[in-house]
Formats: sequence, structure tokens, C-alpha cells
Amino acid sequence: PVSSTLYGPSFLAGGVGGSVTHQCFYSTTPANRHDRKYWCKVGRGGVCSTIISTTGYTSKDHQGRVALQDIPQNGTFIVTMAKLAKSDAGIYRCGIGSTNRDLFAYLNLTVSADAGTVGTTQLVQGELHGSIMVLCSPGDTQSSQKRFWCKVVRASCLLVADSHGYVAKSHQGRVSITPQGSSGASKILMNDLKKEDSGLYRCGTGRLNSWGSPQLVALQVTTASTLPRRPKFLTGTVGGSLPIKCHHDPKRSYEKKYLCRWKAGSCSLLLDLDGFVDESYKGRAQIGSSDQEPGTYTVVLSQLREEDAGWYWCGARSRHTEHTAPLKLLIQKG
Repeated sequence: PVSSTLYGPSFLAGGVGGSVTHQCFYSTTPANRHDRKYWCKVGRGGVCSTIISTTGYTSKDHQGRVALQDIPQNGTFIVTMAKLAKSDAGIYRCGIGSTNRDLFAYLNLTVSADAGTVGTTQLVQGELHGSIMVLCSPGDTQSSQKRFWCKVVRASCLLVADSHGYVAKSHQGRVSITPQGSSGASKILMNDLKKEDSGLYRCGTGRLNSWGSPQLVALQVTTASTLPRRPKFLTGTVGGSLPIKCHHDPKRSYEKKYLCRWKAGSCSLLLDLDGFVDESYKGRAQIGSSDQEPGTYTVVLSQLREEDAGWYWCGARSRHTEHTAPLKLLIQKG
């Protein structure tokens, strides 16, 4: 039972005498930002006893070994528990509200003699209709293994995309997963963001259900977006030509602006503004006139063929981020 406006990892592991840090993510509505945040443990009869809250309360048994930090501008609060004992294992809730029955997410904490390594959760924020980039660390697996990106739903993880060409129906044309060299790392790009994309994700290598030490990513889609909703479908005619207008932030400087062809979870570079044109598009893909409004560039595709139909991405990459936007090209016979 993870609420659409409050979520966090469902499992946490720590070692006896060690510490754990748990992050809870919430949508940044005014009410959520200012309301009481709490961390409680579920006991017999389902009653959740408060361990710590932002009102200044800390339970007697946890004095000096628990802390709660609320970061309302990021929509997250962080609970750290130290000097762990076996008796700390159990079901917890992190939540928001005046009682412990309001908005919350469950967490199962296990405490063992040897907990191994526990990954941290990365917070990624994107705007409605916008895009995000996530870099997944290689972990400790071989680079030849399949990379995956999945969304955590209760105790399972629903596959969104993998590096062998699988893409979930709900993400066709709007997610790519690209291995980065031979290190085992990968880059995830996701665009045309929707409210329901908010939530917890895992990325990793190998089999989806082998937990290992996958990277956890909390995606927050902010709905107070300034991004306009642009048309996603363009129609051309066999033998004709078609201008594709791409948009980017005019205030940012980008190392590369490009158009790529999306198929089965990867996007092959078709053309960039540095002069590269893919062999199969030479003579029929070019950059439009340079006299364009700030924050845009136009790619003109000519001598259109039926096989040109499909998904394309406009992209703009800087050192720290990459913005992408999808377009679907429909081709009619002349």
C-alpha cells in the first residue's frame, strides 16, 4: 500500500550495532510540506507506536539513536536509526499527518549479524511532460549482463525496459536504456513524463528478481510545470518532406543537440548540429535555416519513405543532464 503521494523503499537491512537510513518521498503540496512527519513501528494489534516525529517527540527507548530530518523543498524526509538491535527488526511506517493512520508507506526492516551493503536512494525530479536522465552504477556484475529498469509496486518490481529490447506498453517511445562502455553502468532516459510515473524505481544488471544490490531511484514528477504540451504526432507523405521542430531551454548551454530514431528501447543518432548525418539519411536529412527562434532547431526530412514512420526523439545534452522529447511520425501514401 504505497500512496501515490508518499513512497519509499519497502525493504531495509541493517547489522547489529550498525545503523540504517530510510528516505520517504512525498509530493510537495503546501499541506504535505508543513504537516507533521513521523516514523512509527507496528506492534501487536496493528497499532503503530511513534518513535520520532517532527513535533520534537522521541520515544524513550530510542533517545540518542534516532533522528528525523525533513527537507520540504525536495519533498523528502530522512530517518536514521543507529545502535541497531535484533529487536528493532519489524514493520515500520513513515508518514505524514496528525495521527499515525494518515498518509503512510510501510517498510520491513531486517536486522542481522551481517547486513552486507545497503544502497542509498537517489532522488530525481522531473517536470510534467518533461524528461529525466538517470545514471545507473555498474554494481558488481559483468558488463555483458542485461540491464533493467523497473518500477517498485508493493513487494515486486514491474519491468519498464531492459537492454535486450523489451519496453513496457505504457512506455513505448518514451524510455531508453543505454549501456555505458564496458563498465556495466547504464544511462536511463525517460520523457513525456506523466503524474503516474512518480514512484520508486530500481535499475541494475542481471536477473530482475535477484535483489543483489540494485540502485534505488525515487522519481518525483512535479505538476506545477511551465513546460507546454507539444504535439507528439506528425504526418508526412511518401516522397514529400517534413520539418521537425525541436525545443530546448534557451537559457542552458548544450554540448550536443540531435535527432535520433527510437526503436525497442534505444535511440540511434540520425543527425546532430555538429554536422553528423547517419549514412541511411544522407541527402535527405538536414538542419533547417539558422534563422530560428531561441530554444529551437528544425530538422527537415525529405524524400520520405514508408519505413520512416515511427518514433523520433529531439535531444539536447550537457555535461550533467540530457533532455529528450518524443515525436511519432506517421507516413501516408501520396
